[in-house]
Amino acid sequence: MTTDTTIVSTFDDKTIAGKAMKALRDEGFPEGDLKILQGGTEALVSELVKRGFDKDEARGLADAAEQGKTLLAALVSEDKADAAVAIMDGFEAAQAEGRDKGEQRSATSVPIVEEALVVGKAKFATGGVRATSRVAERPIEETVTLRDEHVSAEQRPADRELTAEEAEAAFEEKTVEVIGTTEEAKVSKEARVVGEVALNKTVDEREETVRDTVRKTDVKVEEVGTKAGKGK
Repeated sequence: MTTDTTIVSTFDDKTIAGKAMKALRDEGFPEGDLKILQGGTEALVSELVKRGFDKDEARGLADAAEQGKTLLAALVSEDKADAAVAIMDGFEAAQAEGRDKGEQRSATSVPIVEEALVVGKAKFATGGVRATSRVAERPIEETVTLRDEHVSAEQRPADRELTAEEAEAAFEEKTVEVIGTTEEAKVSKEARVVGEVALNKTVDEREETVRDTVRKTDVKVEEVGTKAGKGK
């Protein structure tokens, strides 16, 4: 009779654990026997103990999960245990190699920093001209000739014969009116442009040399090790 056993591996994150689970499924391990263990520390310890681990081993794995590791459990038969271990160990080795390469790359990176001088321009007021329009009044006079008409009646003695026209209308009633008129000064105003004040601005360009200091880091590389020690 074949006995089943639980194999648990720790991975840096769920992505790598998921890849390992897929590899196990591809090799014929049932998906129902594969599980990513989750939960609090005590819950993980309890589940691991139920799967056959002693409390110290269960506590160590639960602490790893508490520190951010992902636990992948596989329930396998004893005759397939070695195959499952090989698959899971392969992913553990791959993630360990990736960490080592990352550490090596970061250890050998020394930045070289150099400042660049950036010159900009800012505008400041240096003075100007302001033109303000105000309304001022001044007295003015003009002389104009006006005409007044006066009407008067004067009776003069006369002794002459009537003309035919006068004789025909001599005894008709009639009224004759003569109207006298007078003139008054009428004032109106007309605005005209008699001058202008123009505001002009000219632009002169000049060159100015800006001097400052910039910083740059220099990296000196020298060999260290046993060869240098042997030379002493």
